[in-house]
Amino acid sequence: MAIGGQTGKITRFQPLRVLLAGRDRRYIRATSFLLEQRGFVVRSANTDEAADAAHRHRADVVLLEGDRLRTDAARRAAAIAALNPNTRVILMVDSTPPGPTGVRMLTKWADLDELVEEIEACMQRNDVEILPVEDGAA
Repeated sequence: MAIGGQTGKITRFQPLRVLLAGRDRRYIRATSFLLEQRGFVVRSANTDEAADAAHRHRADVVLLEGDRLRTDAARRAAAIAALNPNTRVILMVDSTPPGPTGVRMLTKWADLDELVEEIEACMQRNDVEILPVEDGAA
C-alpha cells in the first residue's frame, strides 16, 4: 500500500483477498466468479477449515456462511479473528436479524454491488479510505 496524494487515502497495489467459507457450493461458485470479475482474489474453503484457510490465503475479508447455527458461525468468526487479527469477517445468512452482536451480517444472495460495498467498508479503518488499484499504478 502507498499513501496517495490526498490525506487519509491509501491506494492498494494488490487486489483484496476474499475467502468464501461455506457448504453451499452453488453460492460459492457464483459469488467467486462475480467477485473475480470485480478484481478480487478469491479462494474457498469449508466452514470447518475457515480459520486456517484465511491464514494460508492471507485473506483480507472472509465471507462466512452462517445459517445452520449462528452461534457456531460466531465462534468460527472469533477463531478467524484470533488467528488473523487483520482479517474482517462478514457472516452470510439467508435472513439477517437476529444474530450475534459484533459480527457483520449480510443476506447471502444480496445484490453484488451491496456485497462489494460491504467488503470495501470492512477495509475502511480509522477514517482511512482504501482506493482500488488504478491502471498503471503498480
